Amino acid sequence: MSESAFWRSGWRAFGNLRNEARKHRPRWHQWLPYRDFDSESMLFINTRSRGFGLALVPLSGANDELVESLNKWVSDLPQGRGWDYQFILHGHNRVGHWLDANAREMAQRGGVCADLAEQERRYAYYAAQHGYMHHQRAHYDLRDYDAYFFMSTSTASPSALVQARAQAETVFHQLGLAVERVEPAKLLTLLRDLIHFDPAQERPETATYNPLEPLNDQVLAADAELYIHRDRIDTQWHTRQGENARCRQVHLGLTALPHDFRLYALPECLSSIRNVARQVPCPHLICVSFRQEPTGQAEYANNRKIADLTKTVQSKLALFLPSASDELDERRELQKGLSSRQYTLSSMCVGVALFCRQDGHQAAVQATKEAFGANGLELRVLPMIQAQCLMATLPFMMSEGLWDDCQKTGRIRTIKSSNVVNFFPIVMDRRRLTGGVLLPTLRGQISFFDPFRCGSDNHNIALNGGSGAGKSFFVEQLAKTVFAQGGKVWVLDKGASYKKLTLLLDGVHLDHRHIFLNPFTHLEAMKSRGTEQPETDSSADGFGPIKEALSNITALFATMAAPYQPLDSFQLAILGDAIVQAWQRAGAQTCVDDVQHALRSLAQEQQHDRRIEDIAVQLNKYATQGVYGDTFNRPSLLDPAIDMTTLELDGFNDDVLRPVIFALMVSINQQMYLSGERARRKLCIIEEAWNLLSGNNAQARLFINTGYRTARKFGGAFCTVTQGIDDAFASAEAKACYDNSDIHIMLRQGEGFEAYLRDNPTAFSPLDQHILKHFPRAQEAGYSAVRIKAGGHVSYHRIFADPLTRAYLSTEPHEYAWCEQQMAAGVPLKTAIAATAKHFYGDELDRFEHAMASDTNDPRRTP
Repeated sequence: MSESAFWRSGWRAFGNLRNEARKHRPRWHQWLPYRDFDSESMLFINTRSRGFGLALVPLSGANDELVESLNKWVSDLPQGRGWDYQFILHGHNRVGHWLDANAREMAQRGGVCADLAEQERRYAYYAAQHGYMHHQRAHYDLRDYDAYFFMSTSTASPSALVQARAQAETVFHQLGLAVERVEPAKLLTLLRDLIHFDPAQERPETATYNPLEPLNDQVLAADAELYIHRDRIDTQWHTRQGENARCRQVHLGLTALPHDFRLYALPECLSSIRNVARQVPCPHLICVSFRQEPTGQAEYANNRKIADLTKTVQSKLALFLPSASDELDERRELQKGLSSRQYTLSSMCVGVALFCRQDGHQAAVQATKEAFGANGLELRVLPMIQAQCLMATLPFMMSEGLWDDCQKTGRIRTIKSSNVVNFFPIVMDRRRLTGGVLLPTLRGQISFFDPFRCGSDNHNIALNGGSGAGKSFFVEQLAKTVFAQGGKVWVLDKGASYKKLTLLLDGVHLDHRHIFLNPFTHLEAMKSRGTEQPETDSSADGFGPIKEALSNITALFATMAAPYQPLDSFQLAILGDAIVQAWQRAGAQTCVDDVQHALRSLAQEQQHDRRIEDIAVQLNKYATQGVYGDTFNRPSLLDPAIDMTTLELDGFNDDVLRPVIFALMVSINQQMYLSGERARRKLCIIEEAWNLLSGNNAQARLFINTGYRTARKFGGAFCTVTQGIDDAFASAEAKACYDNSDIHIMLRQGEGFEAYLRDNPTAFSPLDQHILKHFPRAQEAGYSAVRIKAGGHVSYHRIFADPLTRAYLSTEPHEYAWCEQQMAAGVPLKTAIAATAKHFYGDELDRFEHAMASDTNDPRRTP
C-alpha cells in the first residue's frame, strides 16, 4: 500500500469513529421524568407532572369494613385524566439489618450465647438467599415486604396535591397503615430496585441524593446495561463494592378480570398457607395503577347505553342478542350505584414483576402463574412490551404519557371503585420486628417473637402441642432467648429435656434428690439484693419481706394442708397469722414445724378451736419428721443469684408433686418480686404440668391467679406447657392458667383436637381449623409450625433451626441418647453436641458451611 493510500485509509477510519461518537445514543436516565424535589411542599417535580409518595407498612389482615372505607376514599379522589394513583408492593430478601440487630441483642451475655447468636444469624442469611433446609419439596425462604402509594397530577396546582396528600395520610392512619413520606433518597432507592434489582443484596442500601443534580441523573448505576428481550429484561451493572451484578426481570399481566376477588386474598397469591407448594419463589413486585373516571361522563355514557339496550330488548333483535337483557340489568345496577354514590368508575392497570437470577426464570414464572391462578387471577407473560411494563411500574410515569401507551396495548381495564380497592397490594402477614426468637410466617415474612414485647396485656404463655410437634424445642429457644437478653429463667421439667441447655448456659440442674423448697430461706437475701423498693416499704413496720410474700405462702400452705377441699375464710386468716408469727420467731430458719407450733398456739388461744387444730394436723406429713420433711423444710437450693435453673420433677410421686410445683412457684414468685429488678425479664416454664392442672381446688385456682398476676407486675411471666388445647379446659385450675395467659401458642395437635372441635365448633374459624389440622410432624417436615395469638392478633409461623442449634436443643430420643453417651465417655458438652450435629445432620451441615464459605467471598456481605 502506498503512503498516500495508507493515510487516506487512516483518515477514513478516524472519520467513521468521529461520526459514530457524534450519534445520539439515549440512555435510560434520559427517558425518566424525575427532575427536582421541593423540600418545602415535599413534592417531586417531574417533566410534565408533580407528585408525592408515601411509604406504607402492609396491613396484617383485611375485612369488608376496610374495603368499604377504601372505596369511600377512592370515590372522593380527584377524577379525570389529570390525576394518577399507584400502589406498589415489593417483596425481597433484604433482611440482613434485622438479623444483625437481633444477633447483637442475643449476644449480650457473650460466651455460648454469642456463639449461638452468630450461628443463627449465619443460617438466617443462608435461608434468605438459598432457602431453609427441610424435608419437604417446597421452597421456604426469608423475605420482607415494602408498600408504597404514589399520587401525581399533570394539571392541578401544588396546593391541590398537598391537600390530597393530607386526606390520604388521614385515611391511612385511620385504617391502621403506618405512613412515612417518601423523600428523594428513598425514591432513588426504590427506582434502582425496580430498574436493576440485585438478588444477592442482603440488606437495604439507601441511595445518596445530591440536590444539585437532576433526580433522573442519579437513578441508575453509571454502567447499568439493560437488554430488552421478547419476554424478559436482563440487566447488569457494578455494585458499590465493584462486583458485577446481574438480574433477570419478567413482567406479567392479567389475562382477564376475575369474577370475584377480595383484598385479603392477595397474600394467598404470593404464598399460600392452604397449599404450601403455591408461592412466588423469587423477589417480586405488584403494581396497581388507576385513574378515577369522571362520574358525570360515566353516567351519561351509561344512560345512553341503557337507552340503546332498552330498544334492543323490546325489539325483535332480542331473539338474536340473548345476552342483551343481562347486560341491561347490569347497566341499570351500575346506574343506581353511580347515582347513589355507592361507588365510582375506575380504570386500572395491574402488573406483576419477577426478579430472578439469570437461570431458572421459567420455573419461577410457571410457579407464579399457578399461585395466582389458584386464587382466580390468571397471569401471562406480556411479550414485546416488557420495556413498557417496566416503565409502568415506575412512580409518576402514568402522568408522563405512559397511560395512553398502556391503553393502546390493552392493559387498561374499567372497573368499579368498590372492586378496584380489592386489588390494592397493602395486605401481608403481620410482622413483629422486636427481636427475640426468629419465627418466619407461613408466607416467609420475617418476624420475631418476644413474649415481653408482643403487645399483650400480660406476658404469661399457655402453650400446647402434641407429641412430635416440636414444643420442647420451641420452649427451649424461648428460654435461651430470655436468658441471652439478660433475663432469669426457671424450668420445671419432666424428662430432662432442658438438661443440655441448662448446662450449656452454665445454669443449675437439680433433680428430686436436691430439690428443697422451704419458702422462707431466701426472703431476707432477696430483699437485700433488690435494687428497687416494693410499692409498700415493709421494713419499718417490723414484718419485713414476709409482708410481700404472705399471700403466696399462705396459699401454698393451704394447698398442702387441704389439697382437695378448700379452707374457709376463717382458716385462711388464721393460717396467715400463724405464718407471720412463725416468721417473726425464726426468720429465714422458719420451717413447717414452726407454722404448726404457731397454729396450735392460736388454737389454744381460741379455746382449742378444732378448725385450727385440723390445719396443723393436716401439715404433719410435711413437717420435719414427716414423710416429705426434707423436701419442705431443708433450706431451699434455688439460689437467687443463678440466672438459669432447671428443676427435674421426675422422681416425685403423684401425691407430693402438686405441692412441690406450688412451692416452686412460690419460691420463683418471691425471686420475681422481692429482687426489686422489675425491668429484668423473668420466665418460669412449667413443662408437662398435668398435676398442676388436674384438680378443682378453689385455693389452687386462687393461688394460680395470684401468682400469675403478681408475676406480671414485676416483669415476670409463666409459661405452662401441655399436650393439647383440650387440656386448657380440663379443669378449673387449668382454665385459670389459660385465662391468666394473654399469649396463646399452639403447635401440632394430637388426636384430642378433633374431639375438642366437635365440642367447641366455633372456637376456631374454618381457616384456622384447616391450617392447624395440616401442621406437619417436626421430624418428618424438618421444621415445626406454630400458631401465636398475642395482643389480639393471630399469626402463623414456622420454626427452623440450623443443624448445630438443632443438636443443641433437640430432645429426639436417638440424638439425645447419642449425645449423652459422648458425655459419659468424657467428651466435653460443646464437643459432644458438635459431634451429634455432624453424626445426624452431616450432609446439611456440609451444605450449609459450603454456602457460607462461598458467600463470605462476596464483598456485598457486610457483617
